[in-house]
Amino acid sequence: MGNAASANAEILWWIFVATVLAVFVLIGGLGIAMVIAQRRLVAVHRSYTQRLLEAHEEERARVAREVHDDAIQRLVVVKHELDELGTAGRGLDSARMRHLDGIRNEVQDLAEALRKLAHRLHPAAIEQAGISVALAQLAEEMERASGLQVEVYLPDAPLAISRDASLALYRIAQESLRNVVRHSGVRAASLMLRSVGDDAELVIRDSGSGFDSSAAGRGGIGLVGIDERARLVGGSARIHSVPGTGTIVTVRVPLVQATGQ
Repeated sequence: MGNAASANAEILWWIFVATVLAVFVLIGGLGIAMVIAQRRLVAVHRSYTQRLLEAHEEERARVAREVHDDAIQRLVVVKHELDELGTAGRGLDSARMRHLDGIRNEVQDLAEALRKLAHRLHPAAIEQAGISVALAQLAEEMERASGLQVEVYLPDAPLAISRDASLALYRIAQESLRNVVRHSGVRAASLMLRSVGDDAELVIRDSGSGFDSSAAGRGGIGLVGIDERARLVGGSARIHSVPGTGTIVTVRVPLVQATGQ
């Protein structure tokens, strides 16, 4: 009788142990499945975001080409016709000549504005001269368009940065400088590009009003976009700001490593 009870107790014990192990295995499997699903979701989101940004850049480039190759060229033709009309119409009275000169100047100003728009839509300087030249041109454009004085520090030698990473840095600099104009309350900023180890580092700094960058949920679409663009090219972004002391945007992207050495 005692032996049977002992055997039953032992069987119940092993059933309990097996049940506990099964529960742990089930919980572990569920946890692994959740981690895998989360990673897949992040990968899908990143892939979608990257394709969306690429499509956006392609559309920008297409519009920029159309503006440059069609609209601007038509304005050049109109300007030429107005010049010829002005030469042929020297017998016109002074009021009509002033009116013609005004139209001619408006056409010229419009063509120049469209050239700047085409450049902002798609910075061809990245492909033609590199990211340093493109950033220098961006600083000049910001000064002309908004009066923002940008002190620029660029490396003496070109940095080995991929096209995608260069474009990401350009868009981040563009968004950061626009934020300075919109929100900082100052009309001066600095932009620095340099190499740090195996990375290229971009730093945009202002001494404006700032904001609490440590506050949960703080950050508009522009700030979120800065972080997203950096991560999509294998980099990182850090935005540090304290009310009353300004804002520092620091972005790092990997340099292209030389092969065959």
